[in-house]
Amino acid sequence: MALQNNYPDIQPVAIAGAPATMLPATDISRTIEGAAVTFGKAVEQGATDKSAKAFAGGKYVGIALLDRSASGLTVAAGQVTGRAIDAFGVGESARIRTKGDIWVVASVAVAARDPVYLTAAGAYTNVSTGNTAIPGASWDTSTTAAGQLAVVRLG
Repeated sequence: MALQNNYPDIQPVAIAGAPATMLPATDISRTIEGAAVTFGKAVEQGATDKSAKAFAGGKYVGIALLDRSASGLTVAAGQVTGRAIDAFGVGESARIRTKGDIWVVASVAVAARDPVYLTAAGAYTNVSTGNTAIPGASWDTSTTAAGQLAVVRLG
């Protein structure tokens, strides 16, 4: 068993899927289907009521919140068939943010107050062409390049 003996002096500023502020927010729960969903990723309506899956161009539901109690385990027929790190596993109840502020990874440079769009692969962008708009959402912070964390305000 490995032991941790190096500790950072400061915590990271943000983590994908973490709440960004203490402003009022609305969170719902949905059962994950299909494949594990990583924290901070958009989800769409699943095949059944009260289910969700990774966004792939379907009916947008919300963004998966970071949840340290999530096991990331996928269970089929009573057997663990996979484990994802920093994710909700298939069959797990996921916390989904539908209103409020949340940290996500921008796929391009974005500017505060730009609208938020999702590509068919579920990447966050401010480019409207060929992408799905998140209704009432805007970027609350800016980035200078792709792959950086930014705050999305869902509203």
